[in-house]
Amino acid sequence: MTKYTDDEKKLAQFFVEREGEGVLEELRKMDFVESGILDSLDMVTLSVFIEKTFSRKLDLSNENTFKAARHFDSLMNLIMNKDSK
Repeated sequence: MTKYTDDEKKLAQFFVEREGEGVLEELRKMDFVESGILDSLDMVTLSVFIEKTFSRKLDLSNENTFKAARHFDSLMNLIMNKDSK
């Protein structure tokens, strides 16, 4: 079983609520857009979840932010890096 930190568990919960517990095994490997888990509207929903959960606002109009949001680890890095925009 994949190990998650407390903050990673908070983010993972977003995907578990949508896809079920089984998503946890593949979460770090998948591209959320290519796999069909997230579409453009889901990205907005994810952004709102992140803002409420982590008090971190993401600018999804920024191409680098959008790319980072496609993968769990890069999204987590973006959330935890308070200096990035």
